[in-house]
Amino acid sequence: MNTLRSVAVQFAVVLGMALAPSAQAQTLVWEDNFNGPGIDGNKWTYDVGNGCQIGLCGWGNGEMQYYTSRAENARIDNGRLVIEARREAFQGMPFTSARLKTEGRMHFTYGTLEARIKTPVVGNGLWPAYWMLGTIGVWPGRGEIDLMEAGMAAAIAAGSANRRIGAAVHWDYNGAQADYDTSYTSPINLHNDFHVYRMTWDPQFIRVSIDGQQYFEFAISNIQGASLHEFHQQQYLLLNLAVGGTYTGITSPAAVTAPLPGKMEIDYIRLYQTPAHNCMSARNMPRLRGASVYSPSKAIPVRG
Repeated sequence: MNTLRSVAVQFAVVLGMALAPSAQAQTLVWEDNFNGPGIDGNKWTYDVGNGCQIGLCGWGNGEMQYYTSRAENARIDNGRLVIEARREAFQGMPFTSARLKTEGRMHFTYGTLEARIKTPVVGNGLWPAYWMLGTIGVWPGRGEIDLMEAGMAAAIAAGSANRRIGAAVHWDYNGAQADYDTSYTSPINLHNDFHVYRMTWDPQFIRVSIDGQQYFEFAISNIQGASLHEFHQQQYLLLNLAVGGTYTGITSPAAVTAPLPGKMEIDYIRLYQTPAHNCMSARNMPRLRGASVYSPSKAIPVRG
């Protein structure tokens, strides 16, 4: 999750909006259809807290929720993963929600990742996100891929918060944070139904689409002056629903006007790869430290 660009370095050029077909057949290597009685601990773990426990209250973004592992905030309901943000006083914070991740469970490099997601009514103040973090190094050198975020301040101002989504990448360039992002405004409200978000990631490009409409493309090979190694190593998935924060421009509990409880629902997530690509899935991978998102004041590790 990210709020704005910190370095005016843009290496990516949109080279067309059609999704390129894969040269090799891909097969399903990992999935969660959320059909079990509860969240599968072999596939998912949680971030818990408000960031203060690692010295970064609000997770470095002014977020106002306390992430929990309670069923009130994350559960399986009718074959769907439900992440629910609630207005309730909890551990000194005015809201609760959840953030799930595959860190230590499933990491991968390249492939086609597809998720069917229904976002909540986001305006004003909710910030759903479907994203990825690298497993090597310290942020931003580990890389971040934001596949879908909603609730951005610019969309709130334009009256299109429930129709606009964003995608971005963040990496290290000569010791500083570099970013590239785009947004897409749908002709319909996205909270009324499920939509399929698909990422295709290969050694040349990262591309993201919604219901077949591509809205993000970033070249990750042969970029002068930037190795972009962050996007050629393993990453893991994250799903969360934040309340407030710099991305939304909402920094006061009273300014959160989105209907609460608010629910982000995920019907399924599936990963397809060719035999040449690498999906590591293990129950007890070591947990990584220093994962992060951008702070508006400076680039600092705020995910951990």
